[in-house]
Amino acid sequence: MFRALEWVSAKAMTIAGWCYLVITLLICFDIAARRLLGFSTEATTEVTGYLMAIGMSWGLAGTLFERGHVRIDVLVQKMPLKLRVWLHLASLVALMVASGFFAWGAFSLTRDSWDFSATDLSALHTPLALPQGLWAAGLGLLLLAVVALAARAVRQLATGDADGMDRMLMSRTYVDEAAETLEAVAEAQQGMQQPAMPAAAAGVSR
Repeated sequence: MFRALEWVSAKAMTIAGWCYLVITLLICFDIAARRLLGFSTEATTEVTGYLMAIGMSWGLAGTLFERGHVRIDVLVQKMPLKLRVWLHLASLVALMVASGFFAWGAFSLTRDSWDFSATDLSALHTPLALPQGLWAAGLGLLLLAVVALAARAVRQLATGDADGMDRMLMSRTYVDEAAETLEAVAEAQQGMQQPAMPAAAAGVSR
């Protein structure tokens, strides 16, 4: 279950990235159309607003699994491990409560929009339940991710794996960031070298 949620959250984070790319393209197109063609889509503000909300919510769970959220834990990291793990667990419980309220509110708003057949005020007349439902789905995924992390943390705490729990929940260090950067650079270099291999082989065969 934990691995499945990690996989789904990673895919959702990829979709979130595409949402922001589409936002950029829509804004650039609207600016160019106004300057060069003399017209506007008249819906860019609404559509980009929907995409921003969906991209934000769909990226939350994946960022949580990757320990990418901003945390102010200077004092926590200075505390002994036995105390630190309990503070990690307390922060997860607080996040679970907050994300539960967020998900509940988002799904309630979506249900109300569905019941009243509400639409936006733009020329598109988009049914609000559609973007709101996608936005709520991301918050629901965040709640599931928090529950999964909390369940694993409790199991690690019960089995005495305090180090494993601490590694899973502690903030990313500069060493983690540097390792990720080096890994991304290595993957990029490997991708650049792969297309050149067939051409080199063809030259040898000649």
